[in-house]
Amino acid sequence: MSARDVHEWLAAHGVEPTGAIETIHERPWSTVLRVPTGEGDLFLKQEQPLQEYEVALTVALASRWPDRVPEVVAADLERSWLLMRDGGTRIADSGDFDAFLRALELYGELQVGEISHVDEFLEMGLRDLRLSGVVDMYEPFFERDHGLEPGEVERFLALAPRYRELCAELEAFALPPSIQHDDLHQWNVFVRDGRVALYDWGDSSVGFPLWSWLKPSFAVADEGLDPDHLRTAYLSAWDEFASHDALRRALELAIPTGLFPYVLQIRRQYDATQAHSNYGAYLPQRLRQLLAALEAA
Repeated sequence: MSARDVHEWLAAHGVEPTGAIETIHERPWSTVLRVPTGEGDLFLKQEQPLQEYEVALTVALASRWPDRVPEVVAADLERSWLLMRDGGTRIADSGDFDAFLRALELYGELQVGEISHVDEFLEMGLRDLRLSGVVDMYEPFFERDHGLEPGEVERFLALAPRYRELCAELEAFALPPSIQHDDLHQWNVFVRDGRVALYDWGDSSVGFPLWSWLKPSFAVADEGLDPDHLRTAYLSAWDEFASHDALRRALELAIPTGLFPYVLQIRRQYDATQAHSNYGAYLPQRLRQLLAALEAA
C-alpha cells in the first residue's frame, strides 16, 4: 500500500499524524505501522490473506469485550486494515507476571462468553480445529515431510491410538469449543494505565478452549515461575462446566493434545510463508516436543 493511500485513509477517519509514519515490522502475514498523533501513538496493522480474518475478529471482540482487547479506532474489512490505540507495555518487557495472571482471568471469561459465537468465527475464516476434526488430521499429517527422521515418523504413527485416547478423555469433560488465541504469551499481553489487553489474534482458531494454556505454560517455564497461580486464574472462568479436579486434569491433557493443533498452525504458516526460514527449524522442534509429550503421557 502506498503512503498516499495510508494518509488518505487516516484522514477519512479523522486521524492527523503529527510526525512520520514508521514501519514497526513487515512480515509475511502482516505489516504494522506506527502513527504518531496528538493523543498518542496509533498502530495500523495491514493484514495479508493468511490472517485477514483478524480484522473482523478483533472488531467483533472489541464490541463485546472493550476492556480486554485492542482498542479499535477504525477498520477496513475490504483492505484488511486495523487501526488500534497503543496497548502500552508488554509483559515480556516489564516482567510484570501479576498482569499475566489477570490476563488469563480476563481471557478465560472471554472464552466462556464467546462460546455462542463459534459459527460466526468460522464464517470469518478461522480454522476449525475442534477435537473431533483434529483427531482425524493426526495420521494424514505425517504423510508429508516435516523435517523429521524416518524413525521419528514411525514413533508418531505408533502413537496414533494413544493420541485418540487422550483426546477422547478430553472430550469426555464436555467443555464446549470456543475461540482459541493460540499465541497467548508474554509478548502479546499489554498493560497501559492498569488496563490489561490481549493483542494479536491472527493465529486464532475455533478449538478445544484449554489448548490456549499451551503458550502460557511455555512462558512460565521460560521464566522459571510456579504455574499454579496462573492455572487457577485461567480455570476460574470454567468452574460452571466441571469440577476443579476435572479442570486440572483437562489442563494437564491440554499440553500433549494441544501441541498437535499448534503444529498444524505452524505448518499452515510455513506453507504460506516459505520466505520465513525460521519455520524450517521451528516445525521439527515443536514436533519433537510433541513426540516427547505423547510418549510421556
